[in-house]
Amino acid sequence: MSVEAVKVNCHNCSGRYDVSDFPPFTKFNCPQCNAVLRVPKKFGRYLLEKLCAKGGMAKVYRAVDPVLLRRVAVKIAKTDSEFGNMKERFLTEAKLMAPISHTTVVPVYDCGEIGDESFLVMQYMDGGDLEKHMKKQTLPNLEILIDHLRNIAVGLHFLFLSHNIVHHDIKPGNIMLSSDGSAKLGDFDFADRRHQGDITTLCPLWGSPGYISPERLQNGGEDHRGDIYSLGITIYELLSGQLPFGVHGTPEELYLRRQQPFTPLLKLRPDAGKTVSQLVDGMLEFDYNSRPSYPEIIRTLHW
Repeated sequence: MSVEAVKVNCHNCSGRYDVSDFPPFTKFNCPQCNAVLRVPKKFGRYLLEKLCAKGGMAKVYRAVDPVLLRRVAVKIAKTDSEFGNMKERFLTEAKLMAPISHTTVVPVYDCGEIGDESFLVMQYMDGGDLEKHMKKQTLPNLEILIDHLRNIAVGLHFLFLSHNIVHHDIKPGNIMLSSDGSAKLGDFDFADRRHQGDITTLCPLWGSPGYISPERLQNGGEDHRGDIYSLGITIYELLSGQLPFGVHGTPEELYLRRQQPFTPLLKLRPDAGKTVSQLVDGMLEFDYNSRPSYPEIIRTLHW
């Protein structure tokens, strides 16, 4: 049985080369123009170009779909994941997100298995995520950042209003940017469908401790108002550079800490303005019934 050749095109001179004998992900110089090229790894029909991110559940690669001639992101589940059956989790995520078409949500294109590896294929967001920009100190200016966060609130409102989808893992690392300046919500590993008031159904996975709502810490579940709380923490962190309640501790300690006063955003970031600071205060209300609605959040963030 013959092995299909792996070929790459030079982005500079359009030369085409067979790189089947090169180790995946190594770099080489184009023989014609000396441009630096990267050897991809064949994964089904996709050509993986480089590892972009890795976590406890999966690795994400920048890749090329040679059939549709577009760059994509391929998320491949870790076979030894601490989160259990990732094949089932990926299929659930794909089915949940496949019908969604919205400008603020990273679309899912494909899913499946190759050998014993489960995978998802999504739009590639070439601008990176806001967590990486925060660490590199390359976040957009305040006006653009507020606009990005407003768009995420629009997306969350759409997901819940139209599909009863709750994300359960809102944080800077799951807000993705593209080079054209758009911001989209990604990584729906933890998402599910639920109605308002359903805070006792356990969330499928635990989530990031620094962003979890108090009701989820207490009951194991949350409705869309848990996403509002997590978005409030996300806004606070992106604008101030710190988390209001920290990240370390047991669930009980984190729960109790969320009842304590925190430094107002206005004190840490005066140029954000009193209105935005008061909005964040409301989003971080311990009582989920006291938090603002998505339409209120969207109106307030409309600078």
